[in-house]
Amino acid sequence: MEGKSMLKLSHVLAFLLLASLFQSLMARDLISDGIKVLQLPVENDGEFVFCPGKLSWPELVGKSAGYAKQVIEKENSIVHDVRLLFPGMPKPGSLVCGRVFLYVNFELVVQVTPIMG
Repeated sequence: MEGKSMLKLSHVLAFLLLASLFQSLMARDLISDGIKVLQLPVENDGEFVFCPGKLSWPELVGKSAGYAKQVIEKENSIVHDVRLLFPGMPKPGSLVCGRVFLYVNFELVVQVTPIMG
């Protein structure tokens, strides 16, 4: 019986030692390091959304990617990342405020309505 209690004690001590080596993970630390964290929804024209401002640009379908990027950045000040997606490229599954994907063909013409995310 004494061997089992010593083994449990050694596990507890090992856990405490390892836990003391890790820095606590807090949202404010992540934000100060420039890492994006999940945001709570904000109210935008009576509806709750995760990203403030204009979220989609259907009027840009058929326009050039360069023009679309300029319009998107002008109409929503939080957009900091406009990425091109060519046919066959997968879209990442994560939602990021400030990122917009432009689905373009090989002539850099927007094919699908650009949406924040």
